[in-house]
Amino acid sequence: MPDRHVLVLAGGRGERFWPWSRPERPKQLLPLAPGGRTLLAATLDRALMLAPPERVLVLTARDLVPAVERDVAGRGVQVLGEPVARNTAPAIGVAAAWCLAQGGDPAFAVLPADHLIEDEAAFAADFERALTVAEKERVLLTFGIRPTSPEPGLGYVQLGDRLAERLHRVAKFKEKPDRATAAAWLADGSYLWNSGMFAWRASVLMDALEACRPMIGVPLRELAAAPEAVAFALALEQIFPVLESISIDYAVLEHAPNVLTVQATFDWDDIGSWNAWARHQPRDARGNVVFGDAVAVDCDDCIVVGDGGTAAALRLRDMVVVNAGGGTLACRVDDSPDVRRVSDALKARAR
Repeated sequence: MPDRHVLVLAGGRGERFWPWSRPERPKQLLPLAPGGRTLLAATLDRALMLAPPERVLVLTARDLVPAVERDVAGRGVQVLGEPVARNTAPAIGVAAAWCLAQGGDPAFAVLPADHLIEDEAAFAADFERALTVAEKERVLLTFGIRPTSPEPGLGYVQLGDRLAERLHRVAKFKEKPDRATAAAWLADGSYLWNSGMFAWRASVLMDALEACRPMIGVPLRELAAAPEAVAFALALEQIFPVLESISIDYAVLEHAPNVLTVQATFDWDDIGSWNAWARHQPRDARGNVVFGDAVAVDCDDCIVVGDGGTAAALRLRDMVVVNAGGGTLACRVDDSPDVRRVSDALKARAR
């Protein structure tokens, strides 16, 4: 088996699932995957299709380390806590440094822990192809998803020159559009959703960071020179807090000349709202999703969730009703992508 590694990014907070998700129990630690598994557990299942457990690194926030370790117990993977939150460019750079510190120059995959992918065979085949390309060529590979609807809440990749079947140069990264623009891109056919999943060799990513964002790349290169676990942890403690907080897209991918995208053949959903989660859940005869300690009486097309307390809905249509963690949410299904506004309002009230 090639010397391949996997980075699982598990530091997000997932505020769109309030009140089920809280700072101490973010989206990736909720039972949102099929069978009641957490999204992190489902992501680990896929990661272990690509690399053995000792080569899988789960990077999370320091305060989440105990909860993450409980969720991955017995899987044999390594869990590392970030001293502070610094977005995806420093986090992925740490993984590149970690790989290089082990010796060699392995290819590694980057998997966010809050996505839902059900066709695991297609996932493994696509990543096998991407990692093989990364091992042969000095390229940065992203995964694009063929859009099925105009989604203003997602980033997009514009396809450039075709290099092989489902493999293109990236012409441009596009940020979250308005709905009309998203509809135009869907009709155009040359735009893919930006999945936030990647494959590349550790040295290629490190070189790109040094070239595009030297204030991040140069310190992380020093981190790669600390092969012992204790020395690596101590160096991380000193280096990470002073790094710029920026995404890998802004820091590297929008500037590097060697970025390619693989059009995925597997299904993908970033589960960004209650409505998105409900698409993957069984429904009763009237279209309701009822989960946990919950009941829907004379309701149609509702989402009713109870965790730690009963949630009940009566004669409602197209509504979300959630009782969890001492909080209650009621909103229209169409408004569920805006639940973060509730989290923001609660934070403002607490100030």
